[in-house]
Amino acid sequence: MGKVKARKRRLRRLSLKWSFVMYEIVCVLVALAIALALTAVCAELQNNLYNTWELRYGDEYRRPAQIVIDGEVVDEQIYYSAGLLDIVPAEEHDRYNLYGAVTLLSYPVVFIVCMLITGILFYRRKLKAPLRAIEQAAGRIAQSDLDFSIVALENGNEMDRALGSMEKMRAALSRSSREMWRMLEERRQMQAAFSHDLRTPLTILRGYSDFLRKYFPDRLTREKVTETLEVMDNHIARLERYAATMGEAARLDEVAVTPARVSVETLRAQMAAEGEALCRDLHFSLESGGEGEVEADAALVLRVFDNLVSNAARYAKTNVAVTLLRLGDALSLTVEDDGSGFSPEGLRRAVEPYFRDKADARDGEHFGLGLYICRTLAERHGGALFVENAPEGGARVRATFKFLKG
Repeated sequence: MGKVKARKRRLRRLSLKWSFVMYEIVCVLVALAIALALTAVCAELQNNLYNTWELRYGDEYRRPAQIVIDGEVVDEQIYYSAGLLDIVPAEEHDRYNLYGAVTLLSYPVVFIVCMLITGILFYRRKLKAPLRAIEQAAGRIAQSDLDFSIVALENGNEMDRALGSMEKMRAALSRSSREMWRMLEERRQMQAAFSHDLRTPLTILRGYSDFLRKYFPDRLTREKVTETLEVMDNHIARLERYAATMGEAARLDEVAVTPARVSVETLRAQMAAEGEALCRDLHFSLESGGEGEVEADAALVLRVFDNLVSNAARYAKTNVAVTLLRLGDALSLTVEDDGSGFSPEGLRRAVEPYFRDKADARDGEHFGLGLYICRTLAERHGGALFVENAPEGGARVRATFKFLKG
């Protein structure tokens, strides 16, 4: 039983070419058998009909005859005055001719009919379902409906491979579409946040400008004017920093990843120097694992490192800890601080552009783009960004970077 099932599976997985050949071989054999059977039947019917005529009309065309020599009968025999078919009535003769015509035409007619039936069966069993699936999938894709999947029939032939390729194309289009909508949504959020965050400093600047126009120079002292100008200058500087950060976020899609061979030891040394500078009065520690060279964009990895450490230093109480590991075909960079950690909402939305946790409200220099920039850069390097709270307290952010060929 198992062998029969295995044989059936092998037959189902035949290519279309060999399946068609097998169908045609069966078609020829069946057609030949049917044609031979028809020929035999018609010949038998003709023979039976002829025998019937012999009995019915034999006396009309057979005549007895004698050969006499010198008055002595030497031999007696039958002679025929006409052919049997010549004296058979026309309506009976037509039936005899019909059997002959069937015998003559059985081979071409039977072969043509069998080939038509074989073609229909081959289409219905091998082509109809895959072609319908391709047509339906193409129609949905043309309507930008990518929320479905194309299931191959597991026959392993060319049509199934075409369905598999079409499913890969659909999945790639779906990923591209989701990524495009994600980027558009992030861009929309960035623009909304940009407009919202500009409103406060612009309102303040407008208020101070109106204040100076109204009261200067008659009712303002020199010290009050200087104080007002300093406040305005601080807000102008904040706007400049905000615009620069906005420009950096907008250019992330243009960042080129240029991997090259760099040793883990070199990355560790650069991170140690930059980490000490970024953390200043905080305690900074760096652990690493793995040795040798890797294919990575060192500048991009260090850029993510700088952002993560700067972010951790902003909220740490006393300590920032970094771990750099080589894991298989990727680098893993983990940054932890001993601050208050992420809120539940922060864990869900920390990597969104311009998201700021409640604790960030006190920080006027924080625009909510650091983790978003890190996530985007890590993804461009084939990795990802993960945020969580450490069991012992504080925030933990891990970035991964796939090794890439230059």
